[in-house]
Amino acid sequence: MSSWLEEAEMEYRADVDDAWYSVRVVAEENGDVLRVKFCGFSEECDKVLRGSELKSKRDIHNLSERFRPISVQLQDSDCSKVSVGDIVCASFAFREDDIRFYDALVDGVENHAHARKEGGEEECLCNFFLIWMHGPNAENLSSTTIENICQVQSCKQIDPKLDCFLKRAGERFVMTSDPDLISKGDSSPNVKLKRSFPQFANQDTRCAKRSVSKICSSEERIGSHSDSSILDMDFGGGGNEYVILLENLDKGSSPSMIAEFIQRATSVSPEVYIFPNISSEKSTRGVLSLDSKKEFQKLIDFLDSPKHIIMSSGGRPWVIVEKMTRHNPLRASTGIQSQRTLQNMSFGSSKGIKVVHVGTEEHKMAKLLKDLYVEFFNHQKRLREKLDLDVENILLLHQAL
Repeated sequence: MSSWLEEAEMEYRADVDDAWYSVRVVAEENGDVLRVKFCGFSEECDKVLRGSELKSKRDIHNLSERFRPISVQLQDSDCSKVSVGDIVCASFAFREDDIRFYDALVDGVENHAHARKEGGEEECLCNFFLIWMHGPNAENLSSTTIENICQVQSCKQIDPKLDCFLKRAGERFVMTSDPDLISKGDSSPNVKLKRSFPQFANQDTRCAKRSVSKICSSEERIGSHSDSSILDMDFGGGGNEYVILLENLDKGSSPSMIAEFIQRATSVSPEVYIFPNISSEKSTRGVLSLDSKKEFQKLIDFLDSPKHIIMSSGGRPWVIVEKMTRHNPLRASTGIQSQRTLQNMSFGSSKGIKVVHVGTEEHKMAKLLKDLYVEFFNHQKRLREKLDLDVENILLLHQAL
């Protein structure tokens, strides 16, 4: 093994070319500066990260998402470990002497009988079809072989030096009761009072009436992805927030698990909120929040793709019920579990969440379950509308007496 590979501590996705590199980190200036050293490259290529340049908790979180454990190079005998729907880290050759690594979704596997090399060593002859998730080949389909594929490792406890740097950077911020995050040096008086869960729910109901698309029937698409006017809507005031409302999540779903799955599948890092539910409900609902229109569109394209369905570990298909642009970002309050509050903890495994593709038996079952839930959701919606109308009529009659 090369000496530079032996000294690698983790992987880092560079912001210059969005490729993954083996790196080690060095803490400087009492932990306020982190030097990222690219293994196999000269010091001129070092990336210097300064905590003072991180302007928000979101910046800190996004930076932490650029680090992960070292992916494991698969051997010829490991091809059975690669399945359709897996996220892998694969090599992409710009030139013979310029090979970089990017994440990809396994879209198909063409199995072949293995051969034997001289000396009896096993040789895998299978082909793997990948959809590139980022980099210059993003969203394109290509085929490769086992020697070009690495297995992405589940997020575990982060490197102590990186952890210390992120925590020190986070100490520059305070959390308001909203909980918007502001710098300790910010003297702005616009700190909002903490809202109760009923107040939060009422605000969400008002904003839901402005939703850009609503679930209609099991046969209809939920909104048009190509309608740019939807994404350009502004409800006034400062910056916009882009929100996706999900239904039919497993009860007890972890925000960090969902965030990890989405980040690994799309390289998008939304804030994830899980709503509380009553004991009789078998599923729950959640919110994905982003402040980038481009990432919002990318995430919708992934979650709402006609080529696949996202299935939770309990076998429930995710269902998008609303997509909206709104002002005054949706924030966690008492009772709402937020991925942000868990960001300093190690991620749980997102292995149970998977992508099931068209043409498979799993997809047929997922489609059946999704259509069933959509039918239930629409029936529930009609009942709620009838209830609202009946209540309104009763109140009008009472006022007329």
